[in-house]
Amino acid sequence: MLSTQTTAQRETAFVPLTESQHQESINGVLDVQIGYQDWNAVVALKGNDLYYDSSIPNQDQSSEAELIISELFWQYSMDVFDLPLDFQLGKIRVDWGVGYGYRPLDIFTPYRRNPVGIQVEEGAGVASVSYFDNQGEWSLIYTDSSWTQQEGSELEEQSEQQGAGIRRYGLVGDTEYQWLAYYDDVRQGLLGASIVTVIDASWEFHGSALYQSKYLAYQQPNYQKTNYQKPNSMYAPVRLEKESNAYQALVGFTWANEIGNTLVVEYWYDSRAWGENEWDNAFNIASPSYQQGYLHANMVQHNMMFHWSLDPNAWSNWQWSQNIGCLSELTPTFDVLYSPQDNGVIATQWLNYLVHDSGHSSVEMELAARFLTGKSDSAYANLTDKHMILLNLKGRF
Repeated sequence: MLSTQTTAQRETAFVPLTESQHQESINGVLDVQIGYQDWNAVVALKGNDLYYDSSIPNQDQSSEAELIISELFWQYSMDVFDLPLDFQLGKIRVDWGVGYGYRPLDIFTPYRRNPVGIQVEEGAGVASVSYFDNQGEWSLIYTDSSWTQQEGSELEEQSEQQGAGIRRYGLVGDTEYQWLAYYDDVRQGLLGASIVTVIDASWEFHGSALYQSKYLAYQQPNYQKTNYQKPNSMYAPVRLEKESNAYQALVGFTWANEIGNTLVVEYWYDSRAWGENEWDNAFNIASPSYQQGYLHANMVQHNMMFHWSLDPNAWSNWQWSQNIGCLSELTPTFDVLYSPQDNGVIATQWLNYLVHDSGHSSVEMELAARFLTGKSDSAYANLTDKHMILLNLKGRF
């Protein structure tokens, strides 16, 4: 994949700008999937800033290459005391979450949802054993999330954990469920569950919930509001601290019709993120330190996601588009992430065009654009990036 990106910067409560600023870059990644007997691997060669230009002072970048082992693991099945068991050992991506915009049950390594550009996701160190019965799977798992090679934020680095747990997955009729219990040295106890059920040919419902005993988050120091306003430099910076009792929950549904429209609507809550009052306080103080609230897994506590996509076969259903041959390979997608507490909006569109597909190889071109806007005092509207536009070229061989 090659990705050409243009990003426009803007003035925010934390970053005053005297003039319009922008950044342009080209990035690339080559993924190689390897399988040999009981071994599997995914290796990525990532090129950062192959081209870079910025109007921001002191923002010169040099190109660099990273060799990233996304996954490398051994997988084997054998009978132990007449009990059929599956074993996995190595660096593995473990995706237990359900949902489109956010997945609370992806608990081992943070996976970025719906990126517009290049993103290499890595697995955690995993040792697991699974048993399958007539209704589902029992799993015992040990993980170590420090196996990631890419440098993360301070919050991500401090949240690296080692722990062990148990998971049950089951399928009953048109409903699948799971529950899990996990203990690690950071969260010190975690319980989670999810459900996905197919209601009819058009409707699906999904939901998940998670509780953890401890968590790390950026906390704002307490201060007394008075008529006298101290200079910003006199405010203490935010601190990364361990807190108790965090809750995450998500509910959503998917609707699809025979023409090819797909609609996903989701709401989720994350108690670890800053609430409306905390963001108002951060904007009043306007210290650059308070931008670290954006580094949480969710920037705001309450989120709503609206997703729409159209299958390319749908173009043949309308008379006006039947004779436009190029549309038969075009997939439009549109997402809106909305913050109901402060009316912030992140809108993203993708136009994906399949240039070539032989069954053995394929080439796609994608135009993506993300706009961060909403009410002027909302958290999303005070992100440094005003909008970003990307042209991506993807190939599989």
